[in-house]
Amino acid sequence: MATRRKKISSLPIGRFIGPPLTIVLFLVVGYLAMTGRLPFLNGASDQAATTEAGLLPGTEGGLQLTSSGDPAAKPIETLTVATFNIQVFGVKKAEDLEVMRYLALILRQFDVIAVQEIRSLERAPVDQLLELINSTGEQYKVILSERLGRTDSKEQYAYFWDSRRIQFVEGSSYLVNDSADFMHREPFVASFHALQAGVPGAKPFSFTMINVHTDPDETEQELNVLDDVFQSVRAYEFSEDDFILAGDLNVEIDKLGELGQIQSVESVNREQTNTAGSRSIDHLLIDRTATTEFRGAGVINYERDLKLPRELADRISDHRPVWAVFDSSEHAPQGVIAALPETVSR
Repeated sequence: MATRRKKISSLPIGRFIGPPLTIVLFLVVGYLAMTGRLPFLNGASDQAATTEAGLLPGTEGGLQLTSSGDPAAKPIETLTVATFNIQVFGVKKAEDLEVMRYLALILRQFDVIAVQEIRSLERAPVDQLLELINSTGEQYKVILSERLGRTDSKEQYAYFWDSRRIQFVEGSSYLVNDSADFMHREPFVASFHALQAGVPGAKPFSFTMINVHTDPDETEQELNVLDDVFQSVRAYEFSEDDFILAGDLNVEIDKLGELGQIQSVESVNREQTNTAGSRSIDHLLIDRTATTEFRGAGVINYERDLKLPRELADRISDHRPVWAVFDSSEHAPQGVIAALPETVSR
């Protein structure tokens, strides 16, 4: 995390260069600050995001505007998981080809992406986006949930994944049972594993994802239900030890309620996740004692990294994607020590 420089408020400039030059100097400094040319006056969160973005394999120095379509371009030792609310995605957004191309570019940076807020009545916009993702030689696939919600404005969840690096576990997707209607949209669960471990002879990293989009008007109740969801999915998927709850939770990290009180479970991102750079409401939560494969996390600020005008960035989404990097080889949870079976003397 970048540190904010101390503000010096009592430097006696006028004593050395005189009042007229002081006025000119302040005007120049004010102009530079307003135009963003004094980086130490920018928000600390954006400086930190710049630092963290360099950790994302394949995006050093910003997102690349082209893709080779070569899976070897991504490091075999790690894989990258992301969550991204693509804001009211449907026919209208699919007709904006400029936005669609940028969405495809952003999504193909990751190996598995949990997507929220698909509003289309038809599947065609999702298939169009998938086609654009794969237009540079990639082989991504997608799975959709049912349309969910209590009102006419229903949404779907989706998972996109790079099938050359990631295997979706057939039959593993389901909606969490919410017969008491505690949540506006039931979480969507699916399991994946790396196709190849980065360490020779090791088991490829496997994990189960829980895709969530809370209702902004019901966050207190839903966050206090999501702890039970997380625990119930862990109990149901008893053979798995790595779980990632991903999505737009509509609350800051200190407002996660009972979900944030599960022992060792935490949101791995600390950066601003809305396009305006003012809130951090999108999360990837893991159990840090169980998922020891975790390597680092951050946010893609596509407005900055792709040098986009704000108007275009807002058309893409009002959210930024949150990512986390994991080793592609399975690790033992903390406290588990590998050992040979005991021998018994006869």
